[in-house]
Amino acid sequence: MKLFAQQLRQREFYKYDCGREQALVKLDGVYSEIKDLEIKIENYGYTAMKFGNPNLIEGCNKQAEGIRTECGNMKMLWDHISVCQQIFIGYQNNTWEKTEPYEMEDEVKKLMKTLKDMKVDKRANAFSGILDEIKKWLIFLPLIAELRDPAMRDRHWNAIRAKVKSNFVVDDKLLL
Repeated sequence: MKLFAQQLRQREFYKYDCGREQALVKLDGVYSEIKDLEIKIENYGYTAMKFGNPNLIEGCNKQAEGIRTECGNMKMLWDHISVCQQIFIGYQNNTWEKTEPYEMEDEVKKLMKTLKDMKVDKRANAFSGILDEIKKWLIFLPLIAELRDPAMRDRHWNAIRAKVKSNFVVDDKLLL
């Protein structure tokens, strides 16, 4: 059980680039493996009881429960990652006219708080991947707020167009 628990952290669903769908499939596989291990533990428990030491498997049962909890936490993390990514895609598809950077920033801060409150391994690549993405949005949104300021004039936009080397038009068709 100890070896299984150690090797579990090396699995793909701990990596951010795995993606939610594949991570959930991999997590379901772990639940199947845990069931098989629990059957073995039960058999060992029967043998241990025959020899008068039924408490020998208590550690294994606790580890199996810990692994189940860890997998449940990873599933919640992947669900949160999915929610964050859907929100960010929605932001990118916002038209410039409908972009509300202050409300968006508040929502991203709530996503950050939810992420940090999760009982998941903070060193996991999946955790740090979504954390980095959220941090980028928290840097990006104040810049958008400045650009949405009514004080922005055509000369300011012309300077931005020259800087980014793109001849975009600020109208209701411009996407964030």
